[in-house]
Amino acid sequence: MTYPEFFINGKLNEALINDTGNNNVAVIAKNLKDNSRLNINQLRKFYDSFVRIFNSSVNVDTKKVRLLMLKANVEYSAGRLKIIEFANFFKNRINTVISQNEEFDKYMNALKLHLEALVAYFPKR
Repeated sequence: MTYPEFFINGKLNEALINDTGNNNVAVIAKNLKDNSRLNINQLRKFYDSFVRIFNSSVNVDTKKVRLLMLKANVEYSAGRLKIIEFANFFKNRINTVISQNEEFDKYMNALKLHLEALVAYFPKR
């Protein structure tokens, strides 16, 4: 699956946070539910870990290291929990954020909104 860009012409890509447009967050959520054994509790666990990093008052380099460790945790869990599709999604999103320098905070905020919407649109059953 192709995941949407974070920004289009400098503005937040609305497909990241709503259910309209190509590859919108609702389609991604349904795809993750249908193609892996990911459940809402696991998703919330990874989201909560991300939010702790987001809210931490450390420098950008430390946040990047923590994001890489979170990505490693998702990778480890992927095989054990059979959530490979989610791991691929998460790697893509994290790699996009950590590749940023001047716009790191902007991308972190976009990812926070994206993951928050993913939790909201994730099919509960």
